[in-house]
Amino acid sequence: MNLRVRFAETDQMGIAHHGAYVVWFEVARVEWLRNQGVSYRTMEESGTSMAVAQIGVTYRTAARFDDDLAVACRLTKLKSRYARFEYRVHRGETLIATGFTEHVPTGRDGRAVRLERAWLEQLANATEDPFTG
Repeated sequence: MNLRVRFAETDQMGIAHHGAYVVWFEVARVEWLRNQGVSYRTMEESGTSMAVAQIGVTYRTAARFDDDLAVACRLTKLKSRYARFEYRVHRGETLIATGFTEHVPTGRDGRAVRLERAWLEQLANATEDPFTG
């Protein structure tokens, strides 16, 4: 997924704020799910959310205003009550950042639930090895 660093995502020096990466990860994750045939909107409407339980980012070099970035996302672990996604952010050939998010499916009341069997089966085939290097 490609995106351009927006002015609102930068500080006075034109460098992307660290919090923007979390938003970029979410955009990439929702798009990745869509490409697997799973609509996050439909999942939410059915009463299941994928609550973020943990997130981590390793910043390697700065992204700046108007940079054209590619954000890659892959699902690396999946269980009925747990999912882990990993991310890589590039500007051209330059690796900008890596990261991960871990999720717990929750119901409308915020309590952990099992991911619906149909989604679990659909996503199980899309699980990939973690990024390396």
